[in-house]
Amino acid sequence: MSMEVYEKIGENLNSIVKIKNYQVAPLYPKGKPGTNDKSVREFRLQLINKNDDTSQAVIDHLKMQLRKDTSLESVTFNSISPNSSKFPSYSFTFSGLKFDIIIARGANAGEKFEVRTVKTLDTYFKTRTDNETSEVVNMMSESYAPFANAEIVGAVQRTGSTKKEGVPIDKLGAIIGDIILTDNQGGEWYISLKDINGNTFSSYSGAASLFDREGNLQPNSAGATFLKTFGVDLNKVQAGFDERGNINKVRPKLAVPRANAREIEKIFNRAWGMNYFYVRRMRTGWKVFWLGKTKLDKLSQNIKIDDIRYPSSKSKQITILCSNTVEDYVIELRNSKAGEYPNDTKFKVKK
Repeated sequence: MSMEVYEKIGENLNSIVKIKNYQVAPLYPKGKPGTNDKSVREFRLQLINKNDDTSQAVIDHLKMQLRKDTSLESVTFNSISPNSSKFPSYSFTFSGLKFDIIIARGANAGEKFEVRTVKTLDTYFKTRTDNETSEVVNMMSESYAPFANAEIVGAVQRTGSTKKEGVPIDKLGAIIGDIILTDNQGGEWYISLKDINGNTFSSYSGAASLFDREGNLQPNSAGATFLKTFGVDLNKVQAGFDERGNINKVRPKLAVPRANAREIEKIFNRAWGMNYFYVRRMRTGWKVFWLGKTKLDKLSQNIKIDDIRYPSSKSKQITILCSNTVEDYVIELRNSKAGEYPNDTKFKVKK
């Protein structure tokens, strides 16, 4: 019975939003369990023409259509969906079932850059024209000899899950890559593409577990375990958020660990992954390398902690600055939904 309802909701949504350049995500025409809240059915609306951002028009249109439907209860607009880190949604109840309708916005600068690059690469491999693309491809060939011998016949944008959990490190290229190149033998080559502002190279799970709803740090949570690996003083983390919230409460004293170099290396191995090309536009030229085992070791080994910045009255972010001889890194734990306590971890390069 539920699947019939989900199918009907999907069909009705499509009939409402297609006039505004939107559609229910084709991969999930019947929706799927909520990304964060499993008690709701999540439908993601996405642009048909991603370069024509009609998100505000569809938000206004949905408001009118949903609120005049008397079969829907508790219709609510969420500026940030409970199942998304950045997109708004409408939630409602129908036939006793809860729904969250996420409205994905138009492509940002990085996404538009990715779309343009895919088209340029695909054209290049068919025509062998375009000097700038030739430069990038030559750099890729120089960084990994087997690629130089491959006959590439096409380029497409990768779609699907970006979750790394449970995926072996040597298979992460297929998850991390934004672009898939296909050779004439059916082989696939993955490119992680970054624009000039693309210094973030990975997200990491667990930050949302660091605090409970009352603002009490959870010392045995995944988020706390992550921080302890880097030698973070959890007492200072708690004190910083208590200061921000004017909370006067006696807290148990927690042991302050030393940074664990071996575990840090494991974390960076998973953050970077392997078996793909890293391609980033710089202010002048491109930064290109093949991320195989040798490069991964150089990026992940012998990392030292340079500084740890704790939350305070002026900041709710936890920042870890660390480096090795190859890269300078910034790790940020923050709230991506404009809330107080961390729910998101980002890994960035400074260079």
